[in-house]
Amino acid sequence: MYTCTSCGENHEEMPAIGFTAPDPYNQLSEEERIAYQAECDSDFCIIRYPDQTDRFIRAVLPIPIIGHQETLEYGVWVSVSEKSFNDYQSRFYDNPENAVYFGMICNRLPPYESDTFGLHCNVITQSDGQRPLLQLHQGSGHPLVRDFYHGIGYAEAQARIGAVSESDCSGQKG
Repeated sequence: MYTCTSCGENHEEMPAIGFTAPDPYNQLSEEERIAYQAECDSDFCIIRYPDQTDRFIRAVLPIPIIGHQETLEYGVWVSVSEKSFNDYQSRFYDNPENAVYFGMICNRLPPYESDTFGLHCNVITQSDGQRPLLQLHQGSGHPLVRDFYHGIGYAEAQARIGAVSESDCSGQKG
């Protein structure tokens, strides 16, 4: 049971910290979004720059909570290759479980002071229409990678949710 600091209500599960778009999309002005034919919905984002096209998919980054079954989940955007994007999108409603794509995180996650943008990960699909899960690559020494593999305390998870004013207070995961 989690008591939300934003709405004061109790939720069965800890709410996810979600991002509505990848940072590169958020940084575009309305004029740039039109010029670059940028599109973004709740699962896919494309930005067509003059010299390249960037493709993003939304995924879930679970951070274990030490001593608890539940996880703190970040709903983040990941940059993937054209081939991976097209493969994932073409099978979006009937994705096989455990298909794996290489990606890079494209959001800056609080409370990490060192940049999380560009961290390498594997995107692992799930069945039943669930968003894919991320598995961070080891070796970067980044605090987010450490937390992904070793977990965080329950009080720290609650503090992170309380610090994010845009957190989803519906108790929905991912």
